[in-house]
Amino acid sequence: MKRIKVVRDLKSQVYKNIKDSILNRTLLPGTQLKESELVNKLGVSRTPIREALSQLSQEGVIEIFPNKGAFVKSWEKEEVLEVLVIREVLEGLAAKLACGHRTPDFILRLETYLKNQKDKISSYQETDEQFHSDIIQTSKSKRLIDLIKSTHDNLEMMDMREVSFKSPERIKESMKEHHRIIDAFKAGDSEKVEFCVRDHFRIIRSFYQAQLELTN
Repeated sequence: MKRIKVVRDLKSQVYKNIKDSILNRTLLPGTQLKESELVNKLGVSRTPIREALSQLSQEGVIEIFPNKGAFVKSWEKEEVLEVLVIREVLEGLAAKLACGHRTPDFILRLETYLKNQKDKISSYQETDEQFHSDIIQTSKSKRLIDLIKSTHDNLEMMDMREVSFKSPERIKESMKEHHRIIDAFKAGDSEKVEFCVRDHFRIIRSFYQAQLELTN
């Protein structure tokens, strides 16, 4: 974590600093967040730290226990699978809405992401995120976009988003699924678009579930 330099809106800066450290896994699940250590590391008083920790607790990013303190949330397997189900539903809806706003340029961008995925497997994670982000943004629903971002943040904290990117077989299947999604967009069939996206995430969830079983 970096020391805070600007004095305006300290709570927001402290909040972002701590949350970023959790998302990039500098602070791992189960890590205790001691106020005294945060004061020294960030160079601020206890007040903005307590306010930031309270907000992070409300968002489910950390847990605060009486007489024990604040800890980075540790995720149970059931919670991981629940977030994956929520992601499936939300991104399916976003894709359905995006179908109504599709343009030739939008279709071309999706095809370009897919081509880049095939041409350079090593950068698959980046192009996969671009593919899904473009669909989500094209839904033009700010509240839905914010909800999806929250699920993505949860998956980052769970260290789950990179699991499938380490499997060459899963990457190949994922590209086929992306192709089916593009075909549905081309056809202008919003119901099929939603089905293809949700099916894509159902398969991802099954893959994650299998990986979780292996680690238990």
